[in-house]
Amino acid sequence: MDDEEALYDLREEDRRAGFLSTPFPHTSEWPGPGKEGNANYSVEGSLVIAEVGCGMFHRLVITGSNAGQVWLDDPDWGGLTPGPDLRDWYSAWLAMT
Repeated sequence: MDDEEALYDLREEDRRAGFLSTPFPHTSEWPGPGKEGNANYSVEGSLVIAEVGCGMFHRLVITGSNAGQVWLDDPDWGGLTPGPDLRDWYSAWLAMT
């Protein structure tokens, strides 16, 4: 899959009206299938800011108690994992480029 095709790999949920204005429902990790959990979790209230590869995305939480954090969304394996605030995430991203 090339970079352009990855944009179309986003969940149907991401395109629903009111998606970004709904509070982000998570405050801790949601284990995915590779961690004996499942991929049945909502990512409402978050915006994809980077494609990681293999169906994984970094999401900026827009609403809810974790607004400003960047979470890793890996529905095929690891699930949803909390990460740093946007400033720290962006600084680390810049250091890698």
